[in-house]
Amino acid sequence: MNFVGRLILSGTIDVVTGLHIGTGGAGGIGLVDNPVIRDPITRQPLVPGSSLKGRLRHALETILGERHLEVVRLFGGAPEEKDGGLTRLYVRDSHLTAGCVRILESLETDSPFVEVKTENRIDRSTGMAEHPRQAERLPAGSELDLELVYNAYSVEQIEEDLENLKASLDFVEDEYIGGSGSRGYGRVKLPMAKLTWKTVEDYKKASDGKTQPVTGKVWLTEAINLCGLKATAG
Repeated sequence: MNFVGRLILSGTIDVVTGLHIGTGGAGGIGLVDNPVIRDPITRQPLVPGSSLKGRLRHALETILGERHLEVVRLFGGAPEEKDGGLTRLYVRDSHLTAGCVRILESLETDSPFVEVKTENRIDRSTGMAEHPRQAERLPAGSELDLELVYNAYSVEQIEEDLENLKASLDFVEDEYIGGSGSRGYGRVKLPMAKLTWKTVEDYKKASDGKTQPVTGKVWLTEAINLCGLKATAG
């Protein structure tokens, strides 16, 4: 299996409803019960690449079926599976854009860069609220950088892989990322702004490859063309 080239998709994660991706533990005595994961240096909230990749994989498994060959090919799998062990899709950690940082720093939020939402459990037998707890959320309107990297190992499979990636992104936009999605959290938009295609020869010559600006969700045909293929997808 020979490396053909690499397509880098650059865009944003636009937060439509409050987004919570937690640390998996409580914040400690006197602190918020359910804090978001933060960059250890800047203390700014982030979306780990592993979280988004997991949601994208779940989306494609829902569409095609769990352990489907095309799912394993794009997202990787066990070494003994066909095309397993080798992931074709990298998902970078997503950090707040510079503009979003400036806006959130200027707001009087409950905690740096986030809002704190208090929730209760409802006792269905009495209708009474009980066990209140607080959760940190990135507020609606926040924006994070998004970068996906697709590694091509077969020219014949590029279009199919990109179609599957597009389907996964669309599915996630209609679902959510992070926690508490069934309660309204985590709705996002994932628009793309730029595509970059770099071949083996580009790497040998230290070339930047070919770049194509795109608008929002309309990027699939442009990506296929950029990779040197004749696009048949819409």
